[in-house]
Amino acid sequence: MRKSRILLIWMLALFLTACSSSDDASLPDVQERERKDAINTEQMRKENELLKEQVRNNQKEKDEKDIKEQEEVESLRETLNITFKLMAAMQSNNYTYLVSVSSPNIEISQQNNIIISKLEQGDYEVPFLHNVSLNSLEYRGFNPLDSDRIILHMATVWSDGNGALDFYFIRSEEGNWLFDGLLTNG
Repeated sequence: MRKSRILLIWMLALFLTACSSSDDASLPDVQERERKDAINTEQMRKENELLKEQVRNNQKEKDEKDIKEQEEVESLRETLNITFKLMAAMQSNNYTYLVSVSSPNIEISQQNNIIISKLEQGDYEVPFLHNVSLNSLEYRGFNPLDSDRIILHMATVWSDGNGALDFYFIRSEEGNWLFDGLLTNG
């Protein structure tokens, strides 16, 4: 029995030594893991800040793009309305309306029913549009040249062809769109 007690005490001492030396050996491992965790946490914080900045920049770009698209849609709506009224005014010889929505680059000849556009390249004349109905009118496109100048592309369509109608507009100092010229091939 004495031998078994000695053996038991010896095994207990060996076990305790093994446990205590194992704890001492794992202490540097714990410190190393904590150091790596701190480094990883710092890297993740920096990446998180970078991602937040990218999200802010993307949102700012999206907001700017949305504003620009809204402005273009509003410009298209306004110039389309003016275009339809211009065509009606030409058909009814409503010179007052034509003059009221025209830029300083436009002269309306009441004697000849023509629009005279005065450009740097020279003047050009276009007769009033007559016999253009909504049934024969086709939208072809909208071309913003810059924030203050656009071209509205329309066409008159017949059974045997079509004629292009390019309406030029310029923004006034007050922010209104003004008729600035008409080119047509038909």
